[in-house]
Amino acid sequence: MLGSNSDSLTRQRSQPNAPDLSLHNVRDQPSLGPPPPLHSEATTAIPSDRSSSTSTNHDAGTWGERDVGGHVSRADAMDDFDSMRREISHISRQQSRPRSAARRKSIASEKSKDLEAQEQEQESDDFDLAPFLKEGYFEKRHGEVSAKKVGVVYRNLTVTGAGATAVFVKTLPQAILGTFGPDLYHLLTGWFPFLKFGNRGQTRTLINDFSGVVRDGEMMLVLGRPGAGCSTFLKAIANQREGFAGVTGDVRYGSMTAANAKKNFRGEVVYNPEDDVHFPSLSVYQTLRFALLNKTKKHAKGEVPIIINALLKMFRISHTYSTLVGNAYVPGVSGGERKRVSIAETLATKSTVACWDNSTRGLDSSTALDYTNSLRIMTDISNRTTLVTLYQAGEGIYDLMDKVLLIDSGRMVYQGPAKEAKGYFEDLGYQCPDRQTTADFLTGITDPLERHFKPGMEHSVPKGAEELERAYKNSEIYKRVLEDVETYEKQLEQTDNIDAKNFAQSVRETKSRTVSKKSPYTVSFVQQVINCTRREFWLFWGDSTTLYSKFFTIVSNGLVVGSLFYGQTSATDSAFSRGGSLFFGLVFLGWLQLSELMKAVTGREVVARHKEYAFYRPSAVSIARVVTDFPVILLQVIPFALIMYFMCNLYVGAGQFWIYFLFVYVSTLCVTGLYRMFASLSPGIDDAVRFAGLSLNILVVYTGYVIPKTQLVNQKIWFGWLYYLNPIAYAFEAVMANEFDNRDMPCSPLQLVPSGPGIDPAYQGCAIAGASIGQTSVQGSTYISTSFGYTGSHLWRNFGVVIAFTVLYILITALCSELFSFVKGGGGALVFKKSKNSAKLVASGSPADEEKGSVSGDSSPAAKVSSAEDAEKPLERISQSESIFTWTDVNYSVPTPAGPKKLLNNVNGYAKPGVMVALMGVSGAGKTTLLNTLAQRSRMGVVTGDMRVDGHPLGPEFQRGTGFCEQMDLHDGSATIREALEFSAILRQERHIPRAEKLAYVEQVIDLLELSPIEDAVVSSLGVEQRKRLTIGVELAARPSLLLFLDEPTSGLDSQSAYNIIRFIKKLSAAGQAIICTIHQPSSVLIQQFDMILALNPGGNTFYYGEVGHNGATVLEYFRERGMDCPADKNPAEFILEIAAKGGRRPDGSKIDWNEEWRTSKGNKALVDEIRAIEANRSELPRPEQITLHEFASPVWLQITELTKRMFIQHWRDSGYLYGKIFVSVIIGIFNGFTFYNLGNSIQDMQNRMFSVFLIIMIPPTIVNGVLPKFYANRALWEYREQPSRIYGWAAFCTANIVAELPMAVLTSVIYWALWYFPTGLPRSSGPSGYTFLMTLLFFFFQASWGQWICAFAPSFTVISNLLPTFFVVFALFNGVVRPYNQLSVFWRYWLYYLNPSTYWIGGVLAATLDGIPVRCLDYEAAHFNPPPGQTCAAYAGDFVSKSTGYLINPSATADCAFCPYTSGNDYLRTLNINVDNKWRDFGIFLAFVISNWALVYFFIWSVRVKGYSFGMGPLFGLLGKGVNMVKGLFKRKQK
Repeated sequence: MLGSNSDSLTRQRSQPNAPDLSLHNVRDQPSLGPPPPLHSEATTAIPSDRSSSTSTNHDAGTWGERDVGGHVSRADAMDDFDSMRREISHISRQQSRPRSAARRKSIASEKSKDLEAQEQEQESDDFDLAPFLKEGYFEKRHGEVSAKKVGVVYRNLTVTGAGATAVFVKTLPQAILGTFGPDLYHLLTGWFPFLKFGNRGQTRTLINDFSGVVRDGEMMLVLGRPGAGCSTFLKAIANQREGFAGVTGDVRYGSMTAANAKKNFRGEVVYNPEDDVHFPSLSVYQTLRFALLNKTKKHAKGEVPIIINALLKMFRISHTYSTLVGNAYVPGVSGGERKRVSIAETLATKSTVACWDNSTRGLDSSTALDYTNSLRIMTDISNRTTLVTLYQAGEGIYDLMDKVLLIDSGRMVYQGPAKEAKGYFEDLGYQCPDRQTTADFLTGITDPLERHFKPGMEHSVPKGAEELERAYKNSEIYKRVLEDVETYEKQLEQTDNIDAKNFAQSVRETKSRTVSKKSPYTVSFVQQVINCTRREFWLFWGDSTTLYSKFFTIVSNGLVVGSLFYGQTSATDSAFSRGGSLFFGLVFLGWLQLSELMKAVTGREVVARHKEYAFYRPSAVSIARVVTDFPVILLQVIPFALIMYFMCNLYVGAGQFWIYFLFVYVSTLCVTGLYRMFASLSPGIDDAVRFAGLSLNILVVYTGYVIPKTQLVNQKIWFGWLYYLNPIAYAFEAVMANEFDNRDMPCSPLQLVPSGPGIDPAYQGCAIAGASIGQTSVQGSTYISTSFGYTGSHLWRNFGVVIAFTVLYILITALCSELFSFVKGGGGALVFKKSKNSAKLVASGSPADEEKGSVSGDSSPAAKVSSAEDAEKPLERISQSESIFTWTDVNYSVPTPAGPKKLLNNVNGYAKPGVMVALMGVSGAGKTTLLNTLAQRSRMGVVTGDMRVDGHPLGPEFQRGTGFCEQMDLHDGSATIREALEFSAILRQERHIPRAEKLAYVEQVIDLLELSPIEDAVVSSLGVEQRKRLTIGVELAARPSLLLFLDEPTSGLDSQSAYNIIRFIKKLSAAGQAIICTIHQPSSVLIQQFDMILALNPGGNTFYYGEVGHNGATVLEYFRERGMDCPADKNPAEFILEIAAKGGRRPDGSKIDWNEEWRTSKGNKALVDEIRAIEANRSELPRPEQITLHEFASPVWLQITELTKRMFIQHWRDSGYLYGKIFVSVIIGIFNGFTFYNLGNSIQDMQNRMFSVFLIIMIPPTIVNGVLPKFYANRALWEYREQPSRIYGWAAFCTANIVAELPMAVLTSVIYWALWYFPTGLPRSSGPSGYTFLMTLLFFFFQASWGQWICAFAPSFTVISNLLPTFFVVFALFNGVVRPYNQLSVFWRYWLYYLNPSTYWIGGVLAATLDGIPVRCLDYEAAHFNPPPGQTCAAYAGDFVSKSTGYLINPSATADCAFCPYTSGNDYLRTLNINVDNKWRDFGIFLAFVISNWALVYFFIWSVRVKGYSFGMGPLFGLLGKGVNMVKGLFKRKQK
């Protein structure tokens, strides 16, 4: 810690020797590899005037992961700056010299500098850096201060938010009723705000009348409880006003208005959000390099790697440069490291005003202090203006601040010098408890349960937000604040706004010459596109799982479908299937591009933040993705087109092949652009999938293949016009013309009319459209002209049309990305289910902040119903168990590419009833790892050691007897608080306990958690503290008999909320519960709540296990005996972490190894002896009566009923899920029914009847893509929390998920059947219509369970998305429709055709609906031939007709005989290998497929998720991954 005891806050800028450098202005090298290391660092630290006698303890510590770096101190940071300055000076000097052979040496030679090179580096120390920085680096400096500096002044700042703070949950009926009402209105006004009319709705005040100033070089700490308005204030200061109903008052940056700053200097005022959201598949190096490339003009890019290296070293994360950033689902850097990546990225903005929102969340207290030290250094060196909110801020952090702002319910209750704040409130009558930090004291003043008054002043002290605000605004401090504002503004006027002018000039000089002076961006739009394109390629190569699964899908599907059309002859019988192969070749890759929707939607938050950072325009990302598409889609088209073209025996000619290749390529680009356009217009992924799925159906149906163009345009008046809006239609016409124009097709013997003995070939015709009388061959151009209305002359015109559509989609996407932002700000309203209690809360509309605000404190009395006395009331004994859990020599290793890595090293300990154990350690020490290992939740790696209960090995009931509170607070988001607690109690308490008693216990838990007023609130809308309480409550409701594990229960909470949580946990401990809890930022007050401490160093090494003692006396005595004395005012927890991190030294100067110190200590020996004694004594006690041990507390039937009930509620409240199914059924039903409206009896109508039935195949891609995320989310919750906690088993999980889908399947099947069946004119008698309804019902059962078993089997959601098209392709194509049965290759005909469920569905429905339907050929459908002279048609062809299925249209004619190939629908069915007598057989087989789907859900969940079988897929994907890595390696070698 820097200057924890210092009385003054002298600025770094006052130091004459301060290094004249910032972190940012660095230049990039073209290499994508790691940056070269910096040269040797100076060993002399620049003295800091903030340092004191105690600060040396902190200067020698470490920052973050202690196993890889040292403590960040001011002196060390100055060394880094000095080293970087010399490095850049050295490069600058070399750049000023003429080119030489030495200049052209490789980077490798620079890495191995000899003594002479080091001497040159020392010589360059006197190089004048000012001209170098002036050419476009981070800042221009005037002497010792930055020229790029502005303060922030705000007057009467008031912010209002839109909407109520308590609303009812939106269920399915509201979603349906709102389709063409409120929802449509909100969607349109979201796109076009000017359409709003009338009352703008309910608003609430978030920030009320704030005035003040933060000068350059100053830091302000903003304090307040969650929901007070801290984030709102920072966003308002950072000029991020989107999402607020209104912002009034005046905010100026120097002399610049907020509007001017937003328009011209947006990236100079930034807001760093609390959540760390990045592209997870980028490495740390790539993330920072991308940021710097967008903030560095072209000629200054050579030093970007140097700055990256400096940033990595400064934050001690150099070891992560090639590690993925990752997220909750993608493995990457640790949470603390990811936070530092966010900090470094924000520093790369070169901003002047920075607002940091709870940037220490997830960091241990020592690391949080180091981070704040870094902010202090940056503020001093670069004259930044820094505002920061920090929860659980220690005294060392507080001492670094110049000013503090305290907010209560949106009201300013204090603003002024940080050193005067405590005294101000003490003068009002508040009392600061011993050892409470100043920040905790100030925040506690706003909490009615935590504030303390001086004796006798309880009634006179101002309380509540309004009284405190009134008192403050009448105070001398507030008057001085206003005077400070006046003084600052006068100073600006007197200096003629010279700072603002210098600031503007400095910003202009950092921009590229091609960038407008008024633009907020540093580099040109073209350069932004280039940088974003580079990032897209990084993302492409980084997500190797998606990469190899997609290419595997492309190649495998190309082979499968190519083999389907393999062996097509050049005769007329292959004409229709040849069109099918061309059609599929155009559509498939576009179909596969549906995965782009997820990328386009999920990356929005990153793009929005980068826009605010002025890295690039959002449209640059849209264009960059298109640029990336050119080579990526080319790589996809090459194997697919080659396989399809030659296996399908298409026209062998170079020109024809390249035209086919070209149209497949541009069509895929076009469809990809279409999907991205829908993503840019959609608020969420559900909307994007819904609209993209609908557009895909339109593309397929209105291409001209299913229904010919002539019929679409001339007869299908309802939706035929969509043909002209379909880019695939133009591409299909082009490839059909390309294939058939030069083709002369001999008539197939099966289509020669008449045929047989005695038939003269000169008097035969061909039964195909376009055939001429007397000709036994057909010109391809005539065929496509007659059948489809296509012509070869349109080929290049159509190419231009497809290009035009593509450009249109791209332009709309780019425009929408600039105009619309669907990124939501903070939460806001609590969402309730309808009940009497919730109705009162919703009606009251209590105010809250835009952050995930609680309804607590003075602002919302409902949230705090119990008094302080009630809060301190002890609990009844909740655990009757006296068992003791012990662990000895616990080791844990995980596999890495470099070999096994040990995360835990011989850890010992025990947990007793009524004892509360704290697991402490710096970030990365292994706290959570140890907790997971002890709780038997480790999913990989090798665990060794001995863990016992009462001296006996752990049994199958161990996990059921323990509670585990996840750090991530995983819950079913649609349940209410009461429902979640009751679910846990009913299923996890012992089965002999009556249900009424379980529910009564839930009432106690709700009261203890102080959640009664919001018990009906939906979990997804809860604030951080409320969710933490619920997590604890869910485990408590289970009545864990043995042990309660808690992982970081105070993470993300403010000090008071953290204290409330720990206080409650202490009450549980006092009631007999054994507790092991990890904690990362314990204050001195919190640490006193624990009985024991188990402290870990990185590598999982124990350096202390023992009692805490009064005020930490016992633990401090251990370290005092070893020469490390804790100051009286020091937080013991911070002291322990800091001395353990730095090592410390003995009086003789030798360094202390605390790990070894503990291993050889008496305390460790006593611990081991005590564990042995416990095991020996407890093992001799008589064991309880042997009862039947159950893995799960509740029987399977109870698990099924309770989980099914929860699933139904989940579906009902997730209105978008059910609404999406209804939407698809309605829209596809209407399109199908009215596209094939009132079908006739021609051959084309027979085909249309077939395709109308076939089009139900288009529903599963949309429905299954909706089922998959739902099932996957439920599966993840079950795997990660509910299965390890033994709440319910795999059988209950499968049953509940299956049963919950059935009611909606029934409803949507009825809707689809009614909208499709009757408009098409299919038989309306009860037999065919009833049979079709039953088959439709089964189909909807089938598609829901189909998605479920695929999701149960697949290893990840990404793999599911890429492999899913394979299932759809087989389902749609191998059923005899697109490729008739008799034309299927032998390989597929005798097994896959019969294994395909759609074969039986289509066969059964067609058999029911075409049976007995007469066929009336149109003229162009009949085969025309002339009889020999003197014979009638009947006389000449009578024998042929009598043996065929057709009839003569004009039997008595003597010329131009017309033969219709079919007499009835039964004849047409025979060509499809369908027998009407088999329709009930088909029904039974399809029913068996439905049942088998359900069985597969059970089988794969049990085998893959419970037993861990991979069925050989693991080695397959591993082999594919190696192949991809080899290709990537080739590309990297080429780049080098």
